[in-house]
Amino acid sequence: MDQTKKDRPPNPRDTAGSISKMVFWWVIPLMRLGYSRPLSADDLYRVQKRDASQLLGDKLQKCWDEEVLKSKEKGKKASYVKALARCFGWEYGRVGLLAAFEECVLRIGQPLCLGGLIRYFNGEKGYTELHGWLYCTGVVMGSLLYIFSHHPFFFGTQHSGMQIRVASCSMIYRKALRLSKAALGKTTVGQMVNLLSNDVNRFDTSIIFLHYLWIGPLQTLIVVGILWNEIGPSCLAGIMLLILFVPLQSWMGQVFSRLRLATAHRTDERVRIMNEIINAMRVIKMYTWEKPFTALIEKARKSEIDVVMKTNYYRAVNMSLFFTSSKVIVFLALLTYVLTGNILTAEKVFVTSSLINNVRLVMTLFFPFGIAMGSETLISCKRLQDFLEMEELEETNRVQKSNLRPKLKDCGVTVSGLTAKWSEATEENTLTNITCSVKAGELLAVIGPVGSGKGSLLHAILGELPAKAGSILVRGKVAYASQEPWVFSGTVKQNILFGQPFNEKRYNEVIRVCALEQDMEQLSEGDLTMVGERGVALSGGQKARVNLARAVYYDADIYLLDDPLSAVDTHVGRHLFDQCIMDHLKHKVRILVTHQLQYLKPASQILVLREGHTEAIGNYNQLVNSGIDFASLLSTGHDEETSSPAKQTSTRSEKKNGIVSSLQESDKFDSSVSLHRRVRTLSNSINNTLSGSTSSLHDSLTTENIITISGVHLSDSNGSLNDNCPETPSKNAKKRSDRQLNCIEEEKSLPLLSDTDDNANNEHPEREQPNSEVRSQGSVKGEVYVKYCRAGGSWCLIIILFTLNVTTQVLFSGTDYWLSYWANGEQKRGQLVINGNETELHYSGNDSAFSYEDAPIPKGYLDTMTNVYVYTGMIAGLFFLSLGRTILFFVMCMTASRTLHNRMFKSVIRVPIKFFDTHPVGQILNRFAKDIGQIDDFLPGTMWDFVEILLNFLGIIVVIASINIWVIVPTVVLGIIFVFLRRFYLCTARDVKRLEGITRSPVFSHLSASLQGLTTIRAFEAQQIFNDDFDKHQDLHSSAWFLFLCTTRWFGICLDWISCIYIAIVTFSFMGTKDTLGGDIGLAISSAMMLSGMFQWGVRQSAEVENQMTSVERVLEYSKLEPEAPLETDESKKPRDTWPENGKIVFDDVSLQYMEDNPPVLKNLNFCIKGKEKIGIVGRTGAGKSSMITSLFRLTEPSGIIFIDDVNVQELGLHDVRGNISIIPQDPTLFSGTMRRNLDPFDQFCDEKLWKSLEEVQLKDAVSDLHGGLEANMSEGGMNLSVGQRQLVCLARAILRHNKILVLDEATANVDPRTDALIQQTIRTKFEDCTVLTIAHRLHTIMDSDRVMVLEAGRIEEFDEPHILLKNGTSRFSTLVQQTGRSATEQLREIAKRAYLARHPSVSDLQNKESETNDHDEPDNQRTCGTEMSTPEETNIPGETGATESTKL
Repeated sequence: MDQTKKDRPPNPRDTAGSISKMVFWWVIPLMRLGYSRPLSADDLYRVQKRDASQLLGDKLQKCWDEEVLKSKEKGKKASYVKALARCFGWEYGRVGLLAAFEECVLRIGQPLCLGGLIRYFNGEKGYTELHGWLYCTGVVMGSLLYIFSHHPFFFGTQHSGMQIRVASCSMIYRKALRLSKAALGKTTVGQMVNLLSNDVNRFDTSIIFLHYLWIGPLQTLIVVGILWNEIGPSCLAGIMLLILFVPLQSWMGQVFSRLRLATAHRTDERVRIMNEIINAMRVIKMYTWEKPFTALIEKARKSEIDVVMKTNYYRAVNMSLFFTSSKVIVFLALLTYVLTGNILTAEKVFVTSSLINNVRLVMTLFFPFGIAMGSETLISCKRLQDFLEMEELEETNRVQKSNLRPKLKDCGVTVSGLTAKWSEATEENTLTNITCSVKAGELLAVIGPVGSGKGSLLHAILGELPAKAGSILVRGKVAYASQEPWVFSGTVKQNILFGQPFNEKRYNEVIRVCALEQDMEQLSEGDLTMVGERGVALSGGQKARVNLARAVYYDADIYLLDDPLSAVDTHVGRHLFDQCIMDHLKHKVRILVTHQLQYLKPASQILVLREGHTEAIGNYNQLVNSGIDFASLLSTGHDEETSSPAKQTSTRSEKKNGIVSSLQESDKFDSSVSLHRRVRTLSNSINNTLSGSTSSLHDSLTTENIITISGVHLSDSNGSLNDNCPETPSKNAKKRSDRQLNCIEEEKSLPLLSDTDDNANNEHPEREQPNSEVRSQGSVKGEVYVKYCRAGGSWCLIIILFTLNVTTQVLFSGTDYWLSYWANGEQKRGQLVINGNETELHYSGNDSAFSYEDAPIPKGYLDTMTNVYVYTGMIAGLFFLSLGRTILFFVMCMTASRTLHNRMFKSVIRVPIKFFDTHPVGQILNRFAKDIGQIDDFLPGTMWDFVEILLNFLGIIVVIASINIWVIVPTVVLGIIFVFLRRFYLCTARDVKRLEGITRSPVFSHLSASLQGLTTIRAFEAQQIFNDDFDKHQDLHSSAWFLFLCTTRWFGICLDWISCIYIAIVTFSFMGTKDTLGGDIGLAISSAMMLSGMFQWGVRQSAEVENQMTSVERVLEYSKLEPEAPLETDESKKPRDTWPENGKIVFDDVSLQYMEDNPPVLKNLNFCIKGKEKIGIVGRTGAGKSSMITSLFRLTEPSGIIFIDDVNVQELGLHDVRGNISIIPQDPTLFSGTMRRNLDPFDQFCDEKLWKSLEEVQLKDAVSDLHGGLEANMSEGGMNLSVGQRQLVCLARAILRHNKILVLDEATANVDPRTDALIQQTIRTKFEDCTVLTIAHRLHTIMDSDRVMVLEAGRIEEFDEPHILLKNGTSRFSTLVQQTGRSATEQLREIAKRAYLARHPSVSDLQNKESETNDHDEPDNQRTCGTEMSTPEETNIPGETGATESTKL
C-alpha cells in the first residue's frame, strides 16, 4: 500500500520503429547506461499496456468465466487450458510459423548448399565458378536469414509465456482473497506461493518447445526424403537409430521427472526444517538443541543428495549419449552406404552429417522437451484449475448485511441461534446455539477459557466462519482488530491509514487514544518509519497498538476487538481500555474478546463461552450473583483455583483433526506460515520475515532459463537455446529453490529500517538497514573456483579428470578428421578406378559395372574395412571415455555440494544470536535453498557445458588450422570482439537479472502478507486496494523480466551477426583456392558453422558459470562466520556434576549492548537472587526484561560477571550454562514432527516420564486423543494446538528437564486466567525447590513472588517484596498495580499481603520490617543473598545504579 511510488519512465519500445523493434536497437541506451554505472529499480521502464497485470488478469478472468459458463451448460468440467488457448492461442500460434521456416527451410537448405559447394570443389561436370559463388552465398544466407526468423520466434514465445504467467498470477491472487476459510484449510500459503512461483513458471519455459511437437516430425519427413535421394535406403539405418533416440529421451525425461519430484520433496523437507531452525534459533540455543537439529538436517541432506546423485548418474549417461549420438548415427548411415557397394564422397558425408545433426537436435532434444514440459505444464494447469475451483467465501457466507449504511443509532449486531464449525471433517461444532445482541453505545465482552470459541464468534460475524444454523444480522460498517497483530511492509502511517484518506485531526486523536504518541517520538522516523515485513521493526506491544489504531481510524460503526490488550503492559492496557474503547468509541457498537477480567465491570454485557456453548450472558453484577462458574474465571488468587481445565483441554483436542479449535480458531489461517502465534520481541519478529532484503548477484543471474546440454553446438540453434529454456530432463532443473525460497522471500522495495527507540525496543538488537545480501562486484575470484574444486576432491582426482577430458576431446575431434580423411581416400580411390590412370581396371558383367573392392588404395590412405575398424574403435572409445569423465565430474560436483552445505550449516548453527537478529530469515534461508539449489542442479551442468565447449573450440581450431591456417586470423578477431561484447553485455545483464530477482520477491511477499492478514483485509473491504498493489508489484517485475528478455535477445542478435560475418569470411576464402579437396572444404565450413554457434554459446555459458559461482561465493561467505563461545567447557574449568545445587544468581556490574556503536540496553546491573527464590520482573516494553534473560543465557555476551552458585558462567561452555536453565518462552515454539520429538529431542526420557509430564500440565488427555499419542505429528509451528496448549507443552519440557533455575518470559500473556492459574500452580509445586524468574504483564502472576524487580530503561528502579513496594503509594510498582483498576488493585494487594505474611508468619517480624523501612526513605539497591530479609547496611554495594524504593509504613 505504498502510495508514494513515483511514475516510471515510458517504455522506449512503444515509440521505436519496426526495424528497431526487430533488432532491439532500442535497448542500446539502457546497455550504455548499465555499462557506465550499476542499474537500479528507478531505471526500469513503465510496463507496456498490453503487458499490464490488471489488463491481462481481466482478460484471462473473462475467458475463464466464459469457459466455466459453457462447461456448465454442456455438463462438462471446465478446462483452464482451453481458457488459455482462447485468450492467448492466436498470438502464440502465429510465431510458430517462424520456427517452421527456420527448421524446415533454413536448416535443410544450408547443408544442401554446402553439398553443392563440395561438388563444385570436386570438379564435377556442369559446375562453374558461378555455381561456387552461388552456393557460398546460399551457406551465408542461411545464417543471415536465421537471425530474422529465430530471434523473433524466441522473443514471441517468451513474451507469450510472460503474458500467460502474469495473467495466471493475477487470477491466483484474486482467487486467494476470495477463498473461504474451509478452502484455506485445504491449502497453505506455501502451496499458493508455489503456484505463483513454480507452476506458472512452466509457461515461461515449456511454451518455447511446444511448437516442436509438430515441427519435428515434419522436418524428419523432409530430411528422410532428401537423404533417400542422396544415399538411398542406407539413410534408414541412421534415421531408425535417430527415431529410437526419441522414445529413449522421452523415457529419460520421465525418469528425470520422477527423480526431480523425489528431489523436490526432499529439498522441500530440508528447507522446511531449515526454516524452522532459523525461525526458532533462539529457542534452540536456549534449549541446547543444536546437536539433534544438526543430526536432523544432516539426515535430510543425505536423503536429498542420494536422489540428486542418482539423477546425476542418469544425467551423465544421457549427456554421454547425446555427446556421441551424432557420431554414431552418421557412422551407421555411412557404414551401411559403403558396405552396400557405394562410393563414399565428401558431399554425401557432410550433407548427411549436417542434415542428421539438425534432425537429431530437434527430435532428440526439442521434441522430448516439448513432450516432457508440455505434460508438466498440463499438470500445473490442473493444479491451477483445482485452485480456481476452490470454495469462495460468498458461497458459505450466511451473514446478513445492510446494503445502505444506517444511522449510528440504528447500528448493531444480532446473533440468533448460531451454530458453526470450521470444517465438515470435525464432528464437534465450533460454536453451538449462540445468541447475543449488541447495539450502538454498548460493549459486549466475550470471555472464556482457551479454545472456547471466542475468536470464532468474531469470525462468524465477519462471515469467515460458515454458519450451519441460525442467523447473523450486521447493521453498519465493520472494523476488526485481530488478536495476532497484523502489519504489512510499509510505514507505520500506511498501516494505520490502510488506504483511507488522511485526516490529521482524527489521525492525531487515534495516535493519542492508542497510546502511540511516545512510540512515534521514539521511532527513528516517527510514523514514517518502515515497519518491515511482518513488523520486524516494532515490538509486540507496538504492533498490537498499531493494529488497534488501524481499526479505530477506520470510520466504522461496529468494532470487533479480538483480545487487543494482552500484548501490552498493564498500564498501557488500562489506557487503551479507558481512553480508546470506553471513551473514543463509546457511541459505537463494540465486541471485545479478552482474558483481562479486570475490564469486565464496565461492559454492557458479558458473554461467557465454554467449549463453543454459551455458559452465561448478562452484565457483571448478574453474572457474579448467578452462582455459575464465572466466579472462578474472575478469581485471580491462585490458591482459589481449584477446578481443573483438563476436561476442556481434552474436549477441545478432539477437534484438532479438523481445521482449528483453539483460542484463535481461524487465526490459524491468517498466519499459516508463521512458527509463532505472538511475535513480541524484535529478534523473534525477524524470524517471521519471509526473506532477505536485497538479492545478490547470484540471485540476479540465475540459470533457470538456460539449457546446458552438452553437444548442442550446431551453428546458431544451440546458441539460442540459452534464452530461457530451463528445466530440461537432462538437466533435472527442479526449481526447488523457488518452491520454498519464494514462499519465504521478503519485499525488497520496502527495506526494513532500524528501530532506534531507546526505550520502546532497546532490549533487542538495533537493526541497521537490514544486512543486505552481498552483491558481488566484478568477476568471481580465482580462489573461489579453487575452493570449489578442492571441496569436490583431491588434486589427484582433479588431474585425472583433466586428463580424461583432454583424451576424450582428442577422440571427438579425431572422429571428424578421420571421417574427412576416409571420405577423401574413398573419393581418390573412386577417381583412380574411373580414370584408369595407374592400374588395370577389373570389370565384372558389363562395361558399366566394376568391382570397387579390387580398386587400388591411394597412397597415404587406408582400405575401407580398416577405416571402418578404426572409426568404430574411436566411436566406442569416445563413448566410454565420455561416460567416465562425465560421471567423475558429477560425482566431484556432488561431493563439493555436500561439503559446502555441511560447512555452512555447522557455521550458521554456531553463530551468535545477534546474527539472526540482524539478518532476515529469508536472507539466511536463501543460502540454504536457492544457493545450494544452484550448486546442486545448475552449476554442474553449466560448468560442464563451458568446459566441453572450450575443449571443442580448441579442437575445432586445430582441425581448421590443419586445413587453412589463414582462418585463424578471423577467428582471433572474432574472439576479441566476442570478449568485448561479453563484457559490455554482462554489465547490464547482471543488473537486469538482479533487478528481476529483486522485483519478483515483493510478489510473493505481498501474497504471504495478504493471506496472513486476510481476515483483516476482508473485514475492512480492502481487497481492491490489495489487488491493485499486487498488480503494481507484478508490473514492476514484468518490466524487469521484459528487459531481461530484450537484452538477452540483443546480445544473441549481435553474436549471430558477427558469426554470420565469420562464416562468410571462412566460406568465401576457399573460392580463392582451387586445389582443396572436397572433404577438407566440408570439414572446414561445417566446423566454422559449428564454431560460431558454439562460440556464442560458450560466451554465454562462461558468463553463467561466473554468475552461478557467486552461489559458491555466498555459501563460502556463510561458512566462515565467527562462532559464539565453545559449547563445552574446558576440563580444567568444568563445574561439578551436581552444579547448580541452589540456583543462586548474582549479577555483578552487568551491562549489555547489542551493537558496539549503540547505547547499552542493560546498564550496570547489580543484584543477587538467592537460591529457590521466586522473582517477578516487570517494566515497560523495552525496559530490558528480555535482555536480562539474554544475558543470563549468554545469547549475547554481556560485560561484567554473572555468577550461578558462585561459578562464573562466562568461563563455562554454553551447553553447560544453557542446559542448566529451563525457560518457558514468550512465544511457545513447537516444531513439525512428533509430540515426542518436541518434548524430548535427545531421547533421554522413557514414555512413562513423558506421559507424567503431560499429565502434570493437564495435557495427557488432549495428547491421548490425538491420533498416535506421543507419535502424533505436529503441524508447522504446532498450529494444530491452541496457543495455551503450546504453552503447556513448553511447561512440560521444563518439568522434564527439572533444572534448578526456571525462566518464564511472559509465558502466560496469551492464555486465559484458568490456564494461567494452572501454569502458576504447576510451577509452585513442581519447581518449589528451584529459582524462578518470571517476566509478566499480568501482575497477579508475580504478586506472590518473594521479590519483584522493576526495570526502567535498562536499570533496576525497585527490587523488593511486592507487599513492601505496595506500601509506598508513589512507587513505580504501586503505579502499575493501580492502573489495573480499583477492584483488581485490591485483589493484587491482598495476594501480596497474604504471600508476605506466609513468608513472615510472626507479627513482630512484620513490625521490625516496617520500622526498618521507616528508617530510610531511599536506600541503595539491595543484593540480599544471606538472610531472609537483610538490612540495607548489611547488603549495600557501593556504586550500584539501581535503587530500591522501599515503602514508609
